[in-house]
Formats: sequence, C-alpha cells, structure tokens
Amino acid sequence: MGELMGSHKKDRCKKSKHKDRKRSKDSGKACDVTKDRVRAHFLDGNTGPWAKSLAAQEAQNIQGAQFDVSPRDGAHPTEAAAASATDRTSAVTPTRRGPDYSAPSSIDIVADPVLHALSTRRSISKVDPETPNDSDLLEIIRSISSVADHKSLRPWRFLIIRGDDRHRLGDALDEAAGVVRKPGETNTKPLRAELLLALVSSPVEHDKVPEWEQHATAAGAGHLLELALWQAGWGVMWRSGTLTNTEPVRRLHRLNDHELLMGWFYIGAVPERYRQRLTTSTRPLPKPEQFLDTL
Repeated sequence: MGELMGSHKKDRCKKSKHKDRKRSKDSGKACDVTKDRVRAHFLDGNTGPWAKSLAAQEAQNIQGAQFDVSPRDGAHPTEAAAASATDRTSAVTPTRRGPDYSAPSSIDIVADPVLHALSTRRSISKVDPETPNDSDLLEIIRSISSVADHKSLRPWRFLIIRGDDRHRLGDALDEAAGVVRKPGETNTKPLRAELLLALVSSPVEHDKVPEWEQHATAAGAGHLLELALWQAGWGVMWRSGTLTNTEPVRRLHRLNDHELLMGWFYIGAVPERYRQRLTTSTRPLPKPEQFLDTL
C-alpha cells in the first residue's frame, strides 16, 4: 500500500511539473507574440533593463527583509506593537523600489480596440475640409457622456463653430491681442479647419464636488472627444493659448463668470499623406515607467 501511495504521489508531482512547464512555455509564447505585435504599432516591445533590474532588486529586498516584532524587556504589549510598527516603517522606507514588473502582462493593447485606439491616437495639425455633420457630432457627444463624473453633474458643454463664426472668433482674438488689421485682412488661425468645437467647463455649486474636480471632468470629456473622433476616422487637434479666456473671447462664447473656456478642437478629415505616415511610423510611446510608482 505504501509503495502504491508513493507511486500516486510521484505521478501527481510529474503532472504538476508538466503543467507548470507548459503554462510557462505558453505564457512566454503569448508574451513574445504580444511584444512583436505591439512593436509594429508604435511601441518598442521592451520592458527595458531598468524594469528588469527593479524587479530583481525588489525580490532581493523581500527575501532579505527581517523584522523583530518581539516585545522588548519590560515593555507593555501596546507599546511594543507601536515600536514594532515604527521599526517596520523605518526599515521599509529606505528599501522601497517601486512597482514589480516581473510578472508578464495579460493585456494586449493591439487586440483590444479601445486600447489600440488609445495607443495609436495622434493629433493632426492640418486637416482636410471634410467634417462630420452635426448629427455625427451628436452621436459622438452621446458616446463620451460616460466620462468619469462625480455626482453626475455634467459640468461641461461644447459650442459648434463653422463658416463665418470662425471669422468672428478671429476678430475676438485680435481684439484681445490689440491687433488692428488692414481692410480685407483677417486672422487666419481659426480658419485652419472647417469645424471647431469649443469646450466650456461649467462647474456647479456642490458641497461634495469642488470646482477643480469639475474642471477635471470637463477636461476628461475633451480627451474622450478626441479619442472618439479618432476612432470614427476624423483628425483632430486640441488648441488653446494665452488669449483663450480673455474678455473679448469669453464674451463671444457667452461664458458666465464661473465658466472656463478650455480651448477648441479643430476637426476634419485626415489627409492622405498623414495616413501614409501613420502606417509606416515607428515612433514609440513614452516609457510608461515614468508615470507609475508606489507609495
């Protein structure tokens, strides 16, 4: 009986090791495939030596961490616990090394349409004349209304600027800058696209949602607008400047005192030359490690 039980244990052990090796092998293949696909879409596909070194240091720190939590002679248990917590804090703080990137990621930013749109989005400074119609804009606005919004206050709105309204914006910018042009001349900056959308942050009084948080929500709506337009096939550039909230410009946009103009989205078709550049671009995204840390 003992020999039979030992045989069963060996079989289970072999099966377990086989599964672990297969899982590790499959995971490595998936990781390599993901890296290759990502590299083809503006990423370098490399976690970088800094991240690998970081993970190795973190593993050493965990193995070498030793904390003495026994009460000191004559110390009250509560005092001993407090002293122990202090010792742990002082011991941990100098050895903090940041996030642990040793485990492979299960995220595929190429296969996921949302993550792919996020990673490939580009600002198009010069767009072609074709634009989405107002009904298209309505659907775009409907889609971005899911922006993170504390208490669902919806503290933002957009203003459509087309045709001669762009000249009115140019005149307001000239007035704000003290520019006087010759007869027939006009400010051409608002004419760089046939369609502009002005984003207005419009916070409301609320005891649990400060004004800055509502401005952040409005900015979030703006970023979602860019992403939604890009995913729908349109080029867009978010522009602002030092004259954005000057009195003549605010007056043109009919802003109330508590509102903030957050700039304009210049929208149009993506020129063919940009499309060609995007298909051959190898520009990587910034290293994400610089944006992620721990306490």
